[in-house]
Amino acid sequence: MICTNALRAIYLLAVASCLAWGEVSHADDTPTSAASSCELFATGLAGHTAMCCDGQGNVLATNYRHLGSVGKISEADGASLLFDAPAAADQDETSSLVGISLDDDQRILVLDSQMGRVLRYMPESKLVTTLADRIQGRRFDSLFAIDIGPGGNIYFSEPERASGADATGSLYRFDVVTNRPVLLVEGLDQPTGICLSSNGKSLYVAESGRGQISVYGINQQDGSAEKVAAYFLNLLLDIDDTKEIGRLGHIAIDRRNWLYVSLWDRGEVVVIDTTTGKLVEVISCHSDSVFGLALWQDALLMSIPEKEAIYRYDLRPLIGRHAP
Repeated sequence: MICTNALRAIYLLAVASCLAWGEVSHADDTPTSAASSCELFATGLAGHTAMCCDGQGNVLATNYRHLGSVGKISEADGASLLFDAPAAADQDETSSLVGISLDDDQRILVLDSQMGRVLRYMPESKLVTTLADRIQGRRFDSLFAIDIGPGGNIYFSEPERASGADATGSLYRFDVVTNRPVLLVEGLDQPTGICLSSNGKSLYVAESGRGQISVYGINQQDGSAEKVAAYFLNLLLDIDDTKEIGRLGHIAIDRRNWLYVSLWDRGEVVVIDTTTGKLVEVISCHSDSVFGLALWQDALLMSIPEKEAIYRYDLRPLIGRHAP
């Protein structure tokens, strides 16, 4: 059972750390990584590409070669198309798949943004099925990011609903036991990227509308979520107006508990040490935008829409500068 008082203490500590860092860090002093550690990994992307890696280091990428597809990119075997999202009966345009994850059985989960569908690809049968497209009779709107938690439960974000007041974004968990989605958190302001900690006890959510990363503790008994921390990007980056941060894309966390946040409209990736709540560095992608992120060993993969390509950033120099 999660201790509420302990979580509140963590929250206050994280906020205090962010505030303290915001006071001493200035824009001219923000540590920015050099571009020399970045190299082209793959080309041929279409639209905005989300990525994940399998256990062998192969990259699974959405919208590879054309919209609505999932491709596999391997340094040893080259690249190939795995499948296309099936068209829905009331669909007039090609799907754009903006979220992807891989479960323990090597089944690929993707999100169809336009049609609000969670799709699952079975590698043995090569079938693609719709896992969920609505909750309590309401169809999902533009879905964004997906991740797999303990027990195979599936977490995904819905940035906003088509109707309702402001800050109507939500998080959901697809319960594999009951085979249905449940509402986890609502009232969020454009939740885009999400990722779970390695132990599945913390869920990180990029709230684009607020320019912050919200952290939720996941109750391991009943699966409920409680907000325990927040990292304010304007304070970390010493930016007065959160609107200058722009949209946030996908996020990822490594074994050091460093969180990587793509600043979609700025072409940068912010690295946050979630243990201390402090900024590690800002990685410049030398482009106008960056969307998808994935980690493999000591490398960060970034999808750059304007270049229709994936770049690989060597994290070893960054780790050497900051790791204890």
